[in-house]
Amino acid sequence: MSEQNSRKNVMARDTVIYMLAKGCEGIVGALTLSAMSWIFIPAQTGIYSTVNIAVTTIAMFSCQWLVQSVMRYINKYEIQNKLKEFYSTAFFSWVRINLAIIFIAVLFLIFIREYGGEFLKNYPMTLLVSAGFMFVTYSSAQLVIAMLAAVRMAKTNLFLSVVNICGKLVLLIAMAKLWGSRIEFIFISYCLMDLFTTVFGTFKLQMFKYIDLKSYDKIIFADFFAYGFPLMGNLITTQILNKSDVYIITFFKGHGEAGIYQQNYSIVSTAFTMLAAAVMRGSYPTILRTWSEGHKEQAGRLVNEAVRLYLILGVPAVCGIFALQDVISGVMLAPQYFSGNVIMGPVALGMLFLALTEYSIKGWELNSMTKQIFYRSLVGGIVNIVINIAFVPLFGFMTAAVSTFIGFFVYFLLARYGTRKLIKFSLPGICWLRIIGSGLIMAAALICIKMLLPTSLGALGIMVLAGIALYFGLLYASGEMKDEINRIINKITAK
Repeated sequence: MSEQNSRKNVMARDTVIYMLAKGCEGIVGALTLSAMSWIFIPAQTGIYSTVNIAVTTIAMFSCQWLVQSVMRYINKYEIQNKLKEFYSTAFFSWVRINLAIIFIAVLFLIFIREYGGEFLKNYPMTLLVSAGFMFVTYSSAQLVIAMLAAVRMAKTNLFLSVVNICGKLVLLIAMAKLWGSRIEFIFISYCLMDLFTTVFGTFKLQMFKYIDLKSYDKIIFADFFAYGFPLMGNLITTQILNKSDVYIITFFKGHGEAGIYQQNYSIVSTAFTMLAAAVMRGSYPTILRTWSEGHKEQAGRLVNEAVRLYLILGVPAVCGIFALQDVISGVMLAPQYFSGNVIMGPVALGMLFLALTEYSIKGWELNSMTKQIFYRSLVGGIVNIVINIAFVPLFGFMTAAVSTFIGFFVYFLLARYGTRKLIKFSLPGICWLRIIGSGLIMAAALICIKMLLPTSLGALGIMVLAGIALYFGLLYASGEMKDEINRIINKITAK
């Protein structure tokens, strides 16, 4: 077997493992959203969303550059036998960041307690404090998970993903049953499970045997900062593309409308985050390793294969959501959230292009040209905000869904054009035709089946399974996945 095929098989195997992890995470995440819709009214959901977005955005701004840098450079320093310096630098950088954010948060809480009378009516002090604790545990868990992914500890990631998301759901329901529907319980459940993820992952990585303050390396930190700092701009603008609409809807239409929009949006976002993370975590460590070893052309071919894997999974998800968005919302969410189902299709299409953009920018990432990513993402973010401010007052949250698609599509075009001379994905036209054609046929079939079945969880399950079977059957018949499916069948029958 050639080295190229060997690496492709490694990518495919890791992707399958992450699909299992993210599949469980996606299913339980959807169940969590469903539970929240029955526990909390739309206004409460809207308040939770604005706080949660603020916390995750601050985490992205302050910590995600370190997360991205750790994932980018861990293979480099492992090859150079400098893991002690690497882990020490990463750990103490994280400590400094969290101490700084905690200090600022304390000052903010003191100010709000004295002068935020009106603000505290919607955002009580207990809610703000619990959100502050969530920041620390969330940022910690993200860093540890990135390290586990980078060193290809996929099975540990599988375990932590399942336990983390299941634990959050169980804790939230238990606290709501015992003490009522308080928004703080969402953040407390997140804190506890992210803390478990951090501690467990740290011991699996055996980080503490490497960490030593004397081994903190300013040169390694400079590498982290030079690579990761421009990515903060990209992450912030991506967050703007993803989440600014919630604040704009809240401003023009109120917390209730924002809550309806966010719950429907989150179902789609959860599904596509699951797909994108599974393929990216399954493929990117192998791509990085190949690049770090100097095999740049081979790394480019691996990016191409990763894009193909994502399209095979992402295109039917978009087509299925357009076909079944009313059923999905009607089954998964409480009735007061149903009106938001119309946003699911456009949001799904936007999410597809966001994930494709992640592959388009790999040329800049691998060449440490991260400023280029920031410039392009900024344009996409500005387009999104301008459309929302102009049209949300007139057309409500449907505007936000369409602007999400437009913003991500603009970002994709700018990235695709900008990296064409570095690393680009270029799939044969017949590949696009087979994947998109199979997805559209599947969607048409689902619309017909939907007319014959009631709106129920069982019917939704039947339609999803039927769609999957039809789609992959078409890919097999067309030859797009004939070799892969035959290999799977042979492995199963051989056992």
